Amino acid sequence: MAYTTKGGRRRRRGSLLALSVSIVCALTIGAPPAHGAVEETSLGRRFNDGLDTRLSATAFRDAARSLGYTGTSHTAGRSADDAWVDGLDSGVFALFGHANGGIFQTDEGPSDDQDAILAAGRTQDLLPLYANLRFFTEYLPYNDVDDMRLLVLAGCDTSLTGQLGNFNEVAVSRGIDSVISFSDLVMYPATTSGTLPSATNYSGNYFWNRFSYHVTTGVSVSTALARSRSDLVAKEGSADGWDRYVVRGAVANPGAVTLKPARAGEPLNSKPVATPAFSSPASLTPVATTSSEGPAGEPLTAVRSAEGVEYRTAADGSLFDLVGTPSTSGEALLGAAEVRAAAKQFVGRNAAAWGPDWELVAEEAVSHVEGDAVTLLRWRPTEAGHPGAREVTVEIDRRTGAVTYLSATHGTADTMGFALTAEEALAAARAAIGDQRGTATATPDTWNASRWTVTVDRGLTGRPGAETPDVERVELDARTGDVLSRTKS
Repeated sequence: MAYTTKGGRRRRRGSLLALSVSIVCALTIGAPPAHGAVEETSLGRRFNDGLDTRLSATAFRDAARSLGYTGTSHTAGRSADDAWVDGLDSGVFALFGHANGGIFQTDEGPSDDQDAILAAGRTQDLLPLYANLRFFTEYLPYNDVDDMRLLVLAGCDTSLTGQLGNFNEVAVSRGIDSVISFSDLVMYPATTSGTLPSATNYSGNYFWNRFSYHVTTGVSVSTALARSRSDLVAKEGSADGWDRYVVRGAVANPGAVTLKPARAGEPLNSKPVATPAFSSPASLTPVATTSSEGPAGEPLTAVRSAEGVEYRTAADGSLFDLVGTPSTSGEALLGAAEVRAAAKQFVGRNAAAWGPDWELVAEEAVSHVEGDAVTLLRWRPTEAGHPGAREVTVEIDRRTGAVTYLSATHGTADTMGFALTAEEALAAARAAIGDQRGTATATPDTWNASRWTVTVDRGLTGRPGAETPDVERVELDARTGDVLSRTKS
């Protein structure tokens, strides 16, 4: 049986696993980390359907290396056995690609039944259902991966429970400090064979590229996610599902985990202190001010306050975005009308150019950390019946009325007309992707250009028990019909 030293302890790796997989485990154990360094491993690839996550994996690796990790990215696929061992060896483990509740695809097979799947697993899952499938439940609780500081599950619905378990529940039971997962569909670039990874810095790849930058500045996981979300909307006018992040973990405050400096393990700590209601950033007490790089490379000022609120301002002093900490217990006292009033009051004071005539385009409950009670509200102006190239999003704690997230951003284009009808946009998108069977919808928008966003939903694909959503989006120039971008779930 192999031994390794992690987190200052010498321990036996892979021992006492279920008898049905113990021989396999012994044969697939990898080498120990070089020179005792904390390892980071990220997995991504260009899948056969075009979904391309290679840039996410390499950006994450490069960020980890800059923080002192031994960073490794695999961008041509990884077997389930190898991916399982990657997790065993890594202080930071990041997966980018096709997923669903309880499953993550790490490589393609000649057929769906031979795809490589890393699954959450359940207590009754003693034998893998397929040859190229491994379970997180094979890790010994608080032994094999208790030094894993961060697990990233960057795929559709990874916070949800599926036929093969729930990633968050299993990760917490195994002692992983912080886990990032998602409660809805998320989108990545959809590319053709031969596309260079450097040409895919948009949608999900841009989100993770920005996250990789933010974690190197020393901010927490929660703050890095919030800022990456703001940056993606500023660049493209849509969060593409990446605003539905969920943070769980074995430590008391998994959202507060940081990756700088690199070290193995996060000590158990106290619960986070919820942000109190406040009227504006000017009413907070700054404790640290640093320079930050915005989504277009522009200079921003980042401020951390004594009240636990962090915010960024533009060169003209206007608020770019803000993130606080929601409460996680107690009765939600505010009704919908009170939440809306609190949001309007805060936005009116702090979001430049916002006006009460803007259209409320979203109002819904969201959740990022366990026990929170948060409502998201989003406004956009309208011109000629189409959303304008500005957006304000705010999240309000329904217990306290405090703002826990705000972004105020805008695109570069005025409305330039919609020569294409919705029917023409649907036809052009179907022709571009060669699809006539999926359920398709067309949404008009303007951000950096007047555009139609056509979404084609083909349902689930893959082998039984390991199916993933098959959704594709095509952005079309609303004047010419040219394809601006393609993304996939």
